[in-house]
Amino acid sequence: MDYSTCSFRAWSRGMFADIEKLQLEWREAKRNNKRKVVSFLKEKTGYLVNPDAVFDVQVKRIHEYKRQLLNIMGIVYCYKMMKEMSPEERKAKFVPRVCIFGGKAFATYVQAKRIVKFITDVGATVNNDPDIGDLLKVVFVPDYNVSVAEILIPGTELSQHISTAGMEASGTSNMKFAMNGCILIGTLDGANVEIRQEVGENNFFLFGAQANEIAGLRKERAEGKFVPDP
Repeated sequence: MDYSTCSFRAWSRGMFADIEKLQLEWREAKRNNKRKVVSFLKEKTGYLVNPDAVFDVQVKRIHEYKRQLLNIMGIVYCYKMMKEMSPEERKAKFVPRVCIFGGKAFATYVQAKRIVKFITDVGATVNNDPDIGDLLKVVFVPDYNVSVAEILIPGTELSQHISTAGMEASGTSNMKFAMNGCILIGTLDGANVEIRQEVGENNFFLFGAQANEIAGLRKERAEGKFVPDP
């Protein structure tokens, strides 16, 4: 069968998911692409990551509404939980994961540059912790551009598109990740809306509040009514 002629909708609905030959070819292609990412990260950052780990990627312009800060804070929390567990508990509870960030900040956007610095500092701590090993790695890719995207996107397994709903005009990197067989976690915003329709709700990790809920949530916080989870 010539898989190249199959429509994206047919692929996304799993029409060919049970074909064993395709499964084997798919796994091999993904693994080869992940090996390229491993080599690239070693060359550019000095960090050696495990190709058998889940590659969890967020690459886009660094901005508060795109919420790289939320992502890295989640990673810090995950790291904290790992440190509180025994080695046996960590191995049983967590799947090895490589969290990859990339993107540029405007020259005068101080907060965005602080977010980049925070990500690299977290990476320096986590990646050199012998207790954690290959269970968690955090890597910021310098000088992200189209050439870097051509290496990263085909090797990604989970891609984060978690901009505050109502802020993303469209988004295009999510389309590229989806077309390279990557699962998306994202807010219901921009092109995520159409991608979720095409791949099916069961194949998309929906995250966060919807656009019509944002104003109410901001008002609640401004008035001091928000009660954080302990």
